[in-house]
Amino acid sequence: MSRRIVAAVAAVLLAAAGAWVVLTYVGSADSRARAGEELAVVLVVTREVPSGTPADDLGDAVRAEQVPQRLVAPGSLADLTAVEGLSTTADLLPGEMLQSGRFGDPAAVRADGSLPAPDGLVEVSASLDTQRAAGGTLVPGDKVGITLTSQDAGASGLTSYSTFAVLHDVLVTRVSAPSDPATGTWTVTVAVSQQDASTVVVGLSAQAVWLSLESAEGTGSTTSSTTSVAITGDDQ
Repeated sequence: MSRRIVAAVAAVLLAAAGAWVVLTYVGSADSRARAGEELAVVLVVTREVPSGTPADDLGDAVRAEQVPQRLVAPGSLADLTAVEGLSTTADLLPGEMLQSGRFGDPAAVRADGSLPAPDGLVEVSASLDTQRAAGGTLVPGDKVGITLTSQDAGASGLTSYSTFAVLHDVLVTRVSAPSDPATGTWTVTVAVSQQDASTVVVGLSAQAVWLSLESAEGTGSTTSSTTSVAITGDDQ
């Protein structure tokens, strides 16, 4: 009887030792993986912050963390120096990286959190599904690219999709979210020149407008492209 007890105890100890070895290996593997990546310091939101909060009042609402460089969102901040004197233009949620595009001049922010169009520009609104609205992540103050595409049916059942205009560094002034972000329609208002407004309206009429989130340091330019992709009827 005593031998069976000793054997059972030995088996338990061996199992515990094996589990410890596995956990130690997994932990060291994770450390080795992180050691091979370039890390960057960013501020991460720790609690919900309402729109209109001065940057100087964020205090313990943000903390500095090290994350892999490849995961750093455009415009992420390592400290609050760049946004001193500014206020948040959208609600900040716990876990998100603090970005410069979430701040604006307190005197310029409207009561609803939207921004006025800069002098010389006009506002155009686009109703888009989540995929076309940069995944539904946009807030006033963001800079976006606007891509317009065209579709042409060709011979032999081929459909050609072409990009005919791309606007860069476009300011988002207002965002209206749907009740169901997954399937609803986002209304995004942007500030553009009168000429670019005409281009955007043409794209909206053809259901051919796509928005992409850009860094705060945009190019401020308009480009065009003749890139096209031919798709057969079976591929659609």
